[in-house]
Amino acid sequence: MKKNIVSILVAVLLTAILAGCSGAPAATDPADITGETFDGGNISALVPDGWMGFHGTDYFEEYEEGYDPNVIQIAKGAESEWDLFSTPYIMISYFGPDDPMMEPMKEQYEETADIEPVTIGDYTWNGFTGKSIDTPIAILWTGEEGSDQIQLTICLENGDKMSLEDADVQAIIASINISK
Repeated sequence: MKKNIVSILVAVLLTAILAGCSGAPAATDPADITGETFDGGNISALVPDGWMGFHGTDYFEEYEEGYDPNVIQIAKGAESEWDLFSTPYIMISYFGPDDPMMEPMKEQYEETADIEPVTIGDYTWNGFTGKSIDTPIAILWTGEEGSDQIQLTICLENGDKMSLEDADVQAIIASINISK
């Protein structure tokens, strides 16, 4: 009798475990990530399902569009712009040949560590990880002065967490397109 009860409990436990695993698995290949392209004006990128894209803020009212066409922000799990303060995000900034990017300075951040150059999509990225006001970040950039340059500021932890190795993060980076 005890063996039957133990066998039944094991069968129930295995069924529960397998049932819990039978849902749609998280995509692990960037090519499997679905979403929509967000066009900021001069730059565009994929916004995966479950993420939200936002235009860059036009702080100095110098753009007729009412937003900065050189910046887009893509936030994981966001439902409004206010969620940029409480969700991980990727800020993509474009710098044209006539507006060179100033290479990010590691000295402005804490606990920095270089990232080996990595090719994702059409670009080879240089960068580092660190902390900004105790928040884990990654800064990546590509391009040389006198050409198109792109900088990514990635907030890796803000309520939720994400990693540079995550398929959705890789898909966003691989999809970046200069659209000007």
